[in-house]
Amino acid sequence: MAARTTNSNPIDIGSRLELFVDRYLIDTMDPRLSLELHPPTPREIVMVHDAPWEGSGTGYFDVFRDGDTIRMYYIGYGLTNEDGTVMSTRPVCACYMESTDGIHWTKPDLGLIDFAGTTHNNVVWIRESADNFVVFKDTNPNCRPGEEYKATASGPGGLWAYKSSDGLRWSPLQDAPIITKGAFDSQNLAFWDPLRGHYWCYFRDFHDGLRDIRVATSADFLTWSEPEMLAYEDSPDEQLYTNQIMPYPRAPHIFVGFPTRYVERAWSDSFLPLPDLQHRQNRMKIAPRYGTAITDGLFMSSRDGRTFRRWGEAFIRPGPERKDNWLYGDGYQCLGMIETPAEDPTAPPELSVYCGENSWKTPVRLRRYTLRVDGFVSVNAPLAGGEMATKPLTFTGKELVLNMATSAAGSIRVEVQGADGKAVEGFSLADCDEVFGDSLERVVTWKGRSDLSALAGRPIRLRFALSDADLYALRFRE
Repeated sequence: MAARTTNSNPIDIGSRLELFVDRYLIDTMDPRLSLELHPPTPREIVMVHDAPWEGSGTGYFDVFRDGDTIRMYYIGYGLTNEDGTVMSTRPVCACYMESTDGIHWTKPDLGLIDFAGTTHNNVVWIRESADNFVVFKDTNPNCRPGEEYKATASGPGGLWAYKSSDGLRWSPLQDAPIITKGAFDSQNLAFWDPLRGHYWCYFRDFHDGLRDIRVATSADFLTWSEPEMLAYEDSPDEQLYTNQIMPYPRAPHIFVGFPTRYVERAWSDSFLPLPDLQHRQNRMKIAPRYGTAITDGLFMSSRDGRTFRRWGEAFIRPGPERKDNWLYGDGYQCLGMIETPAEDPTAPPELSVYCGENSWKTPVRLRRYTLRVDGFVSVNAPLAGGEMATKPLTFTGKELVLNMATSAAGSIRVEVQGADGKAVEGFSLADCDEVFGDSLERVVTWKGRSDLSALAGRPIRLRFALSDADLYALRFRE
């Protein structure tokens, strides 16, 4: 392993959950170990968007839990007709559906907005010229009455804000846009950050002709900072469409993002075997990029909301070729994630995320994907094994708990070291009971003992020895 850092200022992690989505806690790591991205598993289609007010451009989904109800908002819109020869001219609708478990969904008949002569629909907002409407529940303790739900949408002159007391009936927050510097022609989003005490807004813009993501902050949701472009650690300058940035619910000091990567390829014979060549060629007569652009979903994370560690490998690929994929519109991930029960009731819960598919045609389908809780990235070790050591840190609590998985032959052992890098008596690697299995919360023990309370508040390091194992996260708890 590389030489250890000599920085004497320990990282105070308290009792918070720390994910290994980056090298924030890692000081040294054996070359045989790596940070490995774990794409989610595709599951069932949870909704087919075949209503007249939905259509081939339905998308920009966002989801959040609100008490006993899980709310999902999205836009209903048309791109092309069924054969791809004509672009839709219909207005954009913001639609609503709900669930109690994140698996089974209903589109309620709200009776609020007239569409084509009827209010029997699930539409909550409609506009002739806009392409996004993204909702969040405002948890700011100083939120003004009647603004408990907020939304952002593109409009004349910039990004407009909307308010609602029930999440269904909407009105403008003010008579002017809240942010004017940007392009906003994508899924723009905002949320309240209780840890930092302000709102964040992430939205679309361009630099040097490339699609990018800008960020601004606000204390009151009305006056915003000068927008700035996101920065990336060791990542190429790629075109990013949506951003899907949010605090990770179990560790809100870490932001996770699921941007859509936009790749416009030169036409070649490699397009010929891809699905539905005729539809691709038809829509290319409207605009060449409608056939030559392809998209997929990425993953990134941040500790400060401005600089992100973005993975170049896809988090959600277009997948095996079928009739309606490998097109401009694959990999548009839903904003938000929901903890859902596993198919096996004896197994731990999972995270559910959602992704639209089959755009450009009618109807769009919404598919659920699942992944391990905290399971975006792991420190991965082969059977040959390797070691990883953390930077100096302090903690509160008494037990070290790991989110981990091993093979039947694999294992994890942990050594607690003092600031001098020497093993604390009784907590050496040799004292550690082998950890093996697959658990979201496995308590580490040393000769049957787990109590670390005598070390709380003191600078320590953790030395891990891993073999055929994945380490996703750790925390100290009472």
